[in-house]
Amino acid sequence: MDSRLLATLNAQASGTLDPVLWARAVCRASSHFARHGMTREALKSISVVRAQFGNELHHEVASWLMLAEGVLHFFQLQPRESYDRIRRGYGLAVALKTDSALPSCAAWMAHFEFNECMYDKMVFHLQEALTLAKADDHQAHARASLVLADAFHLAGEYVLARPWYEKTRQRAAAEGDEATLSAMLYNVAAFRAANVRLDDAFGIEMTKEAHRASMETSSSINYDYAIGTLSLDFLSHMLRGLMFTIDKKYNEAIEIFKGIDLTKIPKRMLGSVHADVAWCSANIGQEAASCERAKLAADALIYITDSDDCAYVNSRIANVAALCNRPEDESRFRLAANEALKEHRKFQADLLQMLKSIKVE
Repeated sequence: MDSRLLATLNAQASGTLDPVLWARAVCRASSHFARHGMTREALKSISVVRAQFGNELHHEVASWLMLAEGVLHFFQLQPRESYDRIRRGYGLAVALKTDSALPSCAAWMAHFEFNECMYDKMVFHLQEALTLAKADDHQAHARASLVLADAFHLAGEYVLARPWYEKTRQRAAAEGDEATLSAMLYNVAAFRAANVRLDDAFGIEMTKEAHRASMETSSSINYDYAIGTLSLDFLSHMLRGLMFTIDKKYNEAIEIFKGIDLTKIPKRMLGSVHADVAWCSANIGQEAASCERAKLAADALIYITDSDDCAYVNSRIANVAALCNRPEDESRFRLAANEALKEHRKFQADLLQMLKSIKVE
């Protein structure tokens, strides 16, 4: 699928004699490549800019370059390096009043801080990005809107998230940003699936929501296939496996999970995968395999940072223990699951209050 955004950026780069405007377009092209999983092309674009300016980087170019490098690190699953580069670009933009780069740097700072549960900082940078971004700064508005939508969704408020998802769609469509549209489609499906899986693990019937999550998952995967994106493809596999699990298609789910290289996913996600495979295995009579995976899921609890993931994994392990007639394990993990769920509900309420403090005209 041809990219309208990339064509526009290429035209901007080739149609100007201003080295700063040229560099900004090339840096944005690098970020575009990174978000599509095209690492070689992203690195080449960064190298071209560095070669052009050498050690005499213009301050505006420096911010855009650091942002591009940070985005690339993010999609290479290097979060520390990513945050360091984006923070440096942001700090330089603040210090030297680089108005063109500051909103996008702030939006990506918020993106990272959302993923790392740094919600106070996330709220600050969202407010900054949405306030300072010019009307035609689609990149900054789209990224900030997506983070805010995801945060509302995580807080259990899809009604409040929906208009921000729509703003994301409109901004991304305005400049043909397929990668942001892809991220939006995936996140809508993933957050709904996360809510459904939690209810499913605690025995709450969510047939209608499960159906919506399944449809949204299909839309996300089909769109990624159409545009040829390769970045973070394990997330789509995990989402498909989860939906098969919720739909009680246990054999299909296990086959999906088998295709995930567990050495290449963040450790905080290991527990969920092991718990899902344990649950699926238990439901098709593979008790030995189920017990083995349940133990791996329990061992991986130390890596989990989010209370909903903790509640989910503990509940799945308890459910497996019940099927395998291990009442002591069931009681222990059920207690931990209920405590984590209480913690998650409080977290959602607190997060919602923080988000409501953001003022946008």
